[in-house]
Amino acid sequence: MKNIAVVGAGIVGICCAYFLKKSGLSVTLIDREDPGTMTSFGHACSFADYANVPVNYPGLIWDIPKMLLKKDGPLAVDFFYIVKHLPWALSFLKNCKKEKVDEIASSLTNLLKHSQISYDEIFKEVNVQEYISHEENLYLFDTKKSLDDYEYANVIRKNNRVKVRNLNKEQVKELEPNIADVYYAGQLFTGSRHTTNPLAISTRIFEKFLDLGGIYIKKNVNNLIQKEKSIELSLGNKRINFDKIIVCAGAWSNEIAKMIGDKFPLDTERGYHILFETDEKLIKRPVAWSESGFYLIQIHDGVRAAGTVEIAGLNKSPNSSRIEMIERQSRKVLPQLGNVKSTWMGRRPTLPDSLPIIGKSQKNNNVIYAFGHQHIGWTLGAVTGKIIDSLSRDHIPNIDISAYSPSRF
Repeated sequence: MKNIAVVGAGIVGICCAYFLKKSGLSVTLIDREDPGTMTSFGHACSFADYANVPVNYPGLIWDIPKMLLKKDGPLAVDFFYIVKHLPWALSFLKNCKKEKVDEIASSLTNLLKHSQISYDEIFKEVNVQEYISHEENLYLFDTKKSLDDYEYANVIRKNNRVKVRNLNKEQVKELEPNIADVYYAGQLFTGSRHTTNPLAISTRIFEKFLDLGGIYIKKNVNNLIQKEKSIELSLGNKRINFDKIIVCAGAWSNEIAKMIGDKFPLDTERGYHILFETDEKLIKRPVAWSESGFYLIQIHDGVRAAGTVEIAGLNKSPNSSRIEMIERQSRKVLPQLGNVKSTWMGRRPTLPDSLPIIGKSQKNNNVIYAFGHQHIGWTLGAVTGKIIDSLSRDHIPNIDISAYSPSRF
């Protein structure tokens, strides 16, 4: 029986461990934090199988100055950080050409169209229905111009058969009467769903993994030794040999990759959330506010406002001005919000072509990578787990994964 280590216990790692264990392998899940408590904890709660529009888009280079100058805009950039990491930024901009964006969108769709059915395979055995809502996700545009500017995204979705329903102001009001009269129009993503408690879902899948005989070690990977037919991991004062390792440590995955001899242009999109108190049901579904790039979601313990993108690296302290902006805009859209209960910042792993890395290392065939899912890691957790299960058993996945190959860098 193959002995597999999965390094990283976010939703991607948990799903990888689950599917590997279901296939009868010996599986050890490793993380220095508790499962599902990092980036997989604080996101916008959507199973966003419609999210095939990459962050890269044609004309972005001309939009960046006005985006940065916009006080309440969706993007914030640390200028000195970008200058220091200029090669990454230039590579990102190279992927903004129309033909490249269309290719990226098609590759994202290739994964996303399998995302719901892959989760449903888990949910047949892991009871999480109390944490899932089928109220479809709503996207709001503040002006006609913002709706018109979104036309390229609409074309990408139409070309990739993503179903979207356009709504006028009255139709939006009928769906979500508590939203303030600050929007021009909306879009509903047909068939989408979301969770009201992402940590509970991660925890239940993890607990099922343990019930199946999986092992969890809460340790940091201090070192790695490549042997002829195995890999030795140093975990605290322990050294354990594994036949294969799966690297899905999110924004920290390069720490492991460098030990193998690989290095990838991995950076991070810092995202924020605020949790507001509420004594009543204010909204039925995730409501995205285009002006500032975040979602409002009613979850089990309040209303969460989550999203935006900040490029500032892994180690910089949270930016209080981003939290203030999200609170200000949230109260503009949903004035009934109560006091702030808590705030949070997470680090989404991102590559300059907006695609994840999924595949075997070019340096060591016993190392498989699964990271870089950007803001859709929650959505792609299960389908990534199924792909990794196939690769670990030297099977060919039923999805073409050539676009996500580590060898592209």
